[in-house]
Amino acid sequence: MNFFKKILVILMLLLVASISANFSESIDDGTYIYHNFTKADAEKIGVDENTTDYEKNETIQTFSDSDDDIYVMGCFLPTKEELMSMSEQITVVESVSETANLSNNTYLDLSKDPYFPLVGDQGKIGSCASWAIVYYANSYLQAKIHNYDLKGADSLKCFNPMWAYNKINDGKNEGSGLIGNLNLISRLGSATYETMPPTNNYTIWGDYEAWLEAPQYRITGYEISSTNNTDVMKSWLNEGSVIIIAMRGEDIWTFDNNSILSDFDQSHDEADHAQAVIGYDDSISEDNETGAFKVMNSWGANWSPNGDGSYYITYKAMANLDYTTCYRITGAVYNTSESHPELIGVVKFDSDNKGTKDQNITFGIGNKSNISGSVDIYEGMDENGGNGSMPDFIAVDLTDWKSEFENSLNNTGKGYYFANFSNGTKTSIISEFGIIKYSSYPNGEEINTLNSYACNNSTLFKFYSKTAPKLTNSSIDILDSKVIVSIHADDVDDDLWGVKVYFDGLNEYYSLTRADQTFNTSFNKSMFTYGEHYAIFEAFDGSGNTNKSEKVYFEILAPATTSRSTTSHYSSDLSDGIDSGTIKRAISNSNVIYGSDIDEEFALNLRENVQNGNNYELSKDTIIVGGPESNGFADKYNNEFEIQITNDYPGENKGVIQIQTIEVRDGNIIKPYQVIYIAGSDRFGTLAALEYFKTLDELPKGPITVEWNDNGIIVVE
Repeated sequence: MNFFKKILVILMLLLVASISANFSESIDDGTYIYHNFTKADAEKIGVDENTTDYEKNETIQTFSDSDDDIYVMGCFLPTKEELMSMSEQITVVESVSETANLSNNTYLDLSKDPYFPLVGDQGKIGSCASWAIVYYANSYLQAKIHNYDLKGADSLKCFNPMWAYNKINDGKNEGSGLIGNLNLISRLGSATYETMPPTNNYTIWGDYEAWLEAPQYRITGYEISSTNNTDVMKSWLNEGSVIIIAMRGEDIWTFDNNSILSDFDQSHDEADHAQAVIGYDDSISEDNETGAFKVMNSWGANWSPNGDGSYYITYKAMANLDYTTCYRITGAVYNTSESHPELIGVVKFDSDNKGTKDQNITFGIGNKSNISGSVDIYEGMDENGGNGSMPDFIAVDLTDWKSEFENSLNNTGKGYYFANFSNGTKTSIISEFGIIKYSSYPNGEEINTLNSYACNNSTLFKFYSKTAPKLTNSSIDILDSKVIVSIHADDVDDDLWGVKVYFDGLNEYYSLTRADQTFNTSFNKSMFTYGEHYAIFEAFDGSGNTNKSEKVYFEILAPATTSRSTTSHYSSDLSDGIDSGTIKRAISNSNVIYGSDIDEEFALNLRENVQNGNNYELSKDTIIVGGPESNGFADKYNNEFEIQITNDYPGENKGVIQIQTIEVRDGNIIKPYQVIYIAGSDRFGTLAALEYFKTLDELPKGPITVEWNDNGIIVVE
């Protein structure tokens, strides 16, 4: 092929591409005639922001009918560039098909349905587009799916328009765009008033509950048509779709007191206010114009002559609006009450480096070399959240690529996912990132949820694996004042988070310090009582896989001093008359405390070194001698025991021996201590319990009640 022929072929290909971008063949599906969005459509209906005809409000537009009532607009029309960036997701409905089976209805009012929300009031916020799209159109769509009575018991299931508005208003109260609202709820969904209560704050983005709820209420997309296609609009309404329009806000004050706006009444000025079309009535007539659509505004119920926040606009006036494009939501992603999100990406940010809301924000499934799909929150939008600080937490639905995630997991043992924050005033640093896999919404099987290992970046590629880490070579060394635990851990996927250690079956754990694949930490020897103990190590990875070791036993020995009554190793100050090694060991390992002078005399029958318990703090195994009447420590913990000692119980000359493990928090560590409680209702009851305790062979497993009588000490059954 010579040079000139090559040039000719290239020119022909460019011509075909140009024709394809500007022309799309019309399709008749038996109900509507439609075509895919083209550049020609963008040129026709999009605003050119590079000309003087385009003016994005620096402040919201307002007007007032009195000193008290101020009404606000704030709708941005889509630019040509904004529309073209979303062209693959837009369908243009040209007309109703000649073969369509149209309804013969002459009247319809969707607002009478229990699924339709009560009239809303945007107040002084320029959020009209969000009210029309999020509050009216999407609330109505989702309420029908889930059978919500939005006028009654389920009123809090209405969607908060500020969920969308606050993310696409550049952080200012200056209005929002039609396309921005539609795109945002197709990607993030909508949060109800249950999880994001009503607010006039136009910068907050919602908390944890709102972000996790919103994906349930995503929309599939939207269609556009022209307001001069009366049959199309009526057919959409008959199908149960709320229609979104934009017009001049001040025009709805030009009609007479019958709440009907005619073409004669309207100014045909540039649109700045979005509203929801919710019905029609063929019998209405105004200024010789017959037939009208019912429109629901967002200025509350009292502004209109109807008293319900609505008015009528004639078919002719609708056809001749300055901005003739109208929109409808095509459907819900989860379009049955049983369908729900199944895979959601979640991130938390470093508290000192949250970044700003004007960043590009992308979540997706896949690794660096093979991305299955992603959600770019602000793709194709002219607005973002502004340069304010990001919230603590955000979540994005990734269910569209669940099959790709699971196929990768099943075929390779790993499921990959990623997040990226970039190009903002300040870039976010992710502190934790993971995914939630829902098995029964809203209850989830949390896999990799808020994975904090190896984060601290603005772009993260992570994975979920089924393989648990391995534990080897555990050791516990007992030194003079320390207990050093050490273990080696390994993970074939190089996704090892850390190792925990649990002592003696307690739920409290300690995280070990990492050095490569070895984890070790030293503990103060005083946190353990004398005797045998055991440790269980648990390794965990970024995918939630865990592996626990067998019990590793170790023993803490008592100091090697000789008692006056035995050659065994017990404390040197033990009193005579105690024969059991178990009881001797318990006394040796414990502080013995008293309250009154009489109780001190009794306590000295156990050992020589005793302490007053009135200002005593629990920091070691302890034996209490005497009841709560005179012993401040006994009074503090009396209710922790199975039997509470009083002057009346267990009764005259009666005492109780009982044992309880009491936990004390020391910083982030919970320390358990054995407390032996020897006390009675009077001095003879306490003495009876103490003398009987000295005769025991083993520590009792439950309370023992004894009584002092003329025949000595007896056990009370």
